[in-house]
Amino acid sequence: MKDNINALIMEAMKKHDAVRTETLRAIKSAFLNWQTSKENAGKELTETDEIQVIKKMVKQRQESVEQYIAAGRKELADAEQAQIDVLETFLPKAASEEDIVRAFNAAKEANGWEAEKKNMGLFVKAIKTALPNADGKMVAQVVQSRLV
Repeated sequence: MKDNINALIMEAMKKHDAVRTETLRAIKSAFLNWQTSKENAGKELTETDEIQVIKKMVKQRQESVEQYIAAGRKELADAEQAQIDVLETFLPKAASEEDIVRAFNAAKEANGWEAEKKNMGLFVKAIKTALPNADGKMVAQVVQSRLV
């Protein structure tokens, strides 16, 4: 994805799509910041890292939208939401509740774990490993609803 960003920026500029251009430049900048940070110095940016960076960007913008709406600044909230829409095109489709339930059942059978509250952390970790694109809150809710 990192290599493709420059081409996408050029394409967006040619189409005079200011929101997409700005968002793609923000992605490029976030990738560069990730690579130059102390904890990632010398590491190559993997696809998983790229997805994590973009997820973080989406989360930041969602928080901004909430703050702008609370402050009565709908035009700023709309601008942030437009960037979220562009960012989400780069993220894999989120896992559905059914996918999470299947992963829960698979983890239960594969590991022989009992559906008890003491094993919640084990189930959540197994599901997040199997479905890295699953929403953490949804995983916790599904697991909690299945435990005795």
